[in-house]
Amino acid sequence: MKVELHLHTSRYSGCALDTPETLMRELIDSGYHAVYITEHDAVWSEIEIDELQEAFPEILIFPGVELSLGIHASMHMVVLGTTDPDYAALRYDQATALEKAQSHGNLTILAHPFRWAGGAALLDRWHIPDALEFRTSNHDASMGEKSRREAKRLGIRLVNCGDIHARQMINRFWIETHVPLSSANDIHDIIVNGLYDLCANKSKNPRGKRDNL
Repeated sequence: MKVELHLHTSRYSGCALDTPETLMRELIDSGYHAVYITEHDAVWSEIEIDELQEAFPEILIFPGVELSLGIHASMHMVVLGTTDPDYAALRYDQATALEKAQSHGNLTILAHPFRWAGGAALLDRWHIPDALEFRTSNHDASMGEKSRREAKRLGIRLVNCGDIHARQMINRFWIETHVPLSSANDIHDIIVNGLYDLCANKSKNPRGKRDNL
């Protein structure tokens, strides 16, 4: 399954340019099978997810959130599979946010950890996320290599994500799972067990479609 793990819409992310409806249609036209909506410090309700899913039955739509952590909000952690609004209150308590997510079986991904100074600080703590972003629209190749080295050091996974804020960012970087998703938290075991490929658009990535390690 072709899956987007990191997407923002104009509904709740001020930096996003396109509506949920525009993005869902573009994802479907680009061959995606599933997407996680991960707004900045805001969580879609179950009712909102269900309404959007009803409007776009051709793609599986799952909830999530991208938390801005730390005093300077330089650490960005994606939590997949949650509709819990309490996460928005945990931006200054990264340890609690991480423990909460992992205790509920939600996949945790440190987003573009080397984009800003301090973005990878969570990796120096006792608790670490399940995965790091490797190739994304907001993380260049040199930053991705830093993620690769850190993931190897810590024994955690790498994922490719679009980090989509506009329809033009769709179909750059994604993952393809070896097994289908049927519920939001299926992604946890798929990533932790390595049952996926890292993929990129060949026309935008000279290394080719797959970035397998």
